[in-house]
Amino acid sequence: MSYGKHVGVHRISNGSSFIDKDILAFESLLQLHVNDEPITSLLGTPRQLKQLYVGHLYSEGYGDFHQTNITVSHEDELLYKIYGHGELTKDTNLPTLVTTSCGACDGENLLELNEGIQHYIQPHLEYNHNELFAALRDMKSSQQGFQQTGGMHAAALWNHEEGLQCLSEDIGRHNAVDKSIGQGLISQIDFSKQFLLLSGRCGWDIVAKAARSGIGSIVSIGACSSLAADTARELGLRIFSFMKQDSCVIIGALTHFTNENP
Repeated sequence: MSYGKHVGVHRISNGSSFIDKDILAFESLLQLHVNDEPITSLLGTPRQLKQLYVGHLYSEGYGDFHQTNITVSHEDELLYKIYGHGELTKDTNLPTLVTTSCGACDGENLLELNEGIQHYIQPHLEYNHNELFAALRDMKSSQQGFQQTGGMHAAALWNHEEGLQCLSEDIGRHNAVDKSIGQGLISQIDFSKQFLLLSGRCGWDIVAKAARSGIGSIVSIGACSSLAADTARELGLRIFSFMKQDSCVIIGALTHFTNENP
């Protein structure tokens, strides 16, 4: 199955212009409903929608829906409606539209943003730099959507024993994380024993999702934001950012290195 659609483009290369075609990543409106009531609308890639539903509701604090019967109504190319039934564990207001680059929009300070998000209290996993970098490299080589379109983010779970798990892709960073978390819930994975891998940067929204899910360590190829760093320290998480073969930046709790790098 394709991750995108063929679109005619005007391409310029080596000083010449010509008509060509390109594969652009799908972006659709994804409406999430609980008990037939709309909860939120996401802009994202219409794949792994059941995983997205379970992961988004769980990582945003709405409840655990991994055992519910989830159905998808494909209205048209631009609209998918996803339905499930269960008990909501927090109140919801009118549905909002969450874009592919959404972050924290409603809070006015760190304490308000992190209100109700549990602290990570489990022992942090042992850190092996070489293994983590190899895991990010393996994730990149498995990103079929990115290879097709050049326009998709990825997230995955990883640990030393099981290796790379729950790899997901989406045009939105946070959607990819939701899909990985959703697949982890469906597969009954112990999140406290996982590293969350990111193909790009790490913002506040992803740290909050990890904390709500019980994931203590985030590894990103790109940078982390100041709010992500403050939140990780506040909630007891750690972020490995700018992950390269021989270096990285670590925010939060640091365990001893098991190899000479970085």
